[in-house]
Amino acid sequence: MKASKPPPGRGRSKRPSVRAAKSRVSPGRPPSGRVHLYLALSLDGYIAAPDGGVDWLTPYADARADFGPFIQTIGSAVLGRVTYDHAAKYGYRNFGEMPSYVVTHRPFRPPVPAIIPFTGDLAELVGQLRARHPGDIWLMGGGRLTKAFQELDLIDIWTVSFVPTLLGAGVPLFPPSAFAERRIGLVGTDRFPSGVIRLRYERADPSRRGRSPRTSGKPL
Repeated sequence: MKASKPPPGRGRSKRPSVRAAKSRVSPGRPPSGRVHLYLALSLDGYIAAPDGGVDWLTPYADARADFGPFIQTIGSAVLGRVTYDHAAKYGYRNFGEMPSYVVTHRPFRPPVPAIIPFTGDLAELVGQLRARHPGDIWLMGGGRLTKAFQELDLIDIWTVSFVPTLLGAGVPLFPPSAFAERRIGLVGTDRFPSGVIRLRYERADPSRRGRSPRTSGKPL
C-alpha cells in the first residue's frame, strides 16, 4: 500500500554509509534478507488514488489481520520519496524503531535517526541492508521504486492483496515501460470476508537473485 503501511535530511552521497538502527526481528532469529513487496492493489491495478490517497482501503480492514505476524519478519524497510512525503502529510513521519530507507534525490532532514535518506545504487543498498539488519526487507513502494527493484530483479517475495474496488485512475503498481519477463511461483492464498484476495508469490529460483540485466540503477 502506498501510504498506509507504516510507511510511512540531509542529502546523501552517491555511496552513502548506512547507519545502524534497531530492527523488529527478535534476537536469535536467523537473518534472511529477502526483499518482500507487500501491498494492496485495486482490481484495475492501482496502489493509490490519483492524489496518492488510500482511503479506499478503509472498508477492507479485515485483510490487515495478519499484518502483525508479517511485520515480525521484517528488519528494515525501503520506500520512495513520494510515498514517504504522502505518509508524512498524514502524520506517519516515522515507523517506530524500524530502520526505514527513503530513496530520494531531494535532500531532507530526517525526523528521527531510524528514517535514513538514500541516494545511490539500489542493489548496493539491498546488499547493505542484508549485512546490517536481520530479517527481511519490506519494499513499501511506490510504483516507480517498485518498478526499479523489479528491473534489477531484487524482489524475492510478492504479497499482493487484490481489493474489490475499481479506482478508474491512480498510481499504478508498475508505471508504463517494459522490463524483462519473470516467472514466479504461487505459494499461498487467503480470502477475506470483505472480498479481498491475497496472493503470495516467491521467485521460482532463489539462486538467481539479482542476475537479470541491470536496466536502471538510478535513484528515485
